Amino acid sequence: MMEALRGLGYSTAAALADIVDNSVSAGAGEVRIEFAWAGRASRVSVLDDGRGMDDAELESAMTLGDRSPLDDRATDDLGRFGMGLKTASFSQCRRLTVASVREGETPCCLRWDLDALAARPKDGWLLFEGPAAGSEPFFEPLSGRSRGTLVLWEALDRVVTDGFTTDDFADLIDGVDARLAMVFHRLLQGPCPTL
Repeated sequence: MMEALRGLGYSTAAALADIVDNSVSAGAGEVRIEFAWAGRASRVSVLDDGRGMDDAELESAMTLGDRSPLDDRATDDLGRFGMGLKTASFSQCRRLTVASVREGETPCCLRWDLDALAARPKDGWLLFEGPAAGSEPFFEPLSGRSRGTLVLWEALDRVVTDGFTTDDFADLIDGVDARLAMVFHRLLQGPCPTL
């Protein structure tokens, strides 16, 4: 099922817009997207200063279809089915890690790793705690914060394909920048005065 969900047809910009939607819904005033080129080990992260999540909320956020579209939701909640974070991320990468901290709570971190699932198909749905070995430094921007969330995409097999170069990565960044500026232009402009 996870592999099938990867084919829902997101562009990188549309997938990142889904992640930013979650940040907006969490009341973030700032969202930072970082692209780090390292060939096949390239990564993308999204850090926000929203209200963050506790353990139970993060586990729910990392669960496929964690809510019914029939449930009542806040007027500023852009999510509907509980699928956006996972489907958007898996359309771009094979490893999704989310770390979060909520005011007064202990930081929490969960990870989906599609390669680990494929290697151990009889072990069921393995949702891991903590970042993958070697990925711990990528969560440093969240440390010291009292609230916020960091989403990390690794193993970008749908982005960094054979022949993909640093110039292609730079072009991707430019395209994402232009698309997100268009999608979120009203939010970026701030409140408009009424006539």
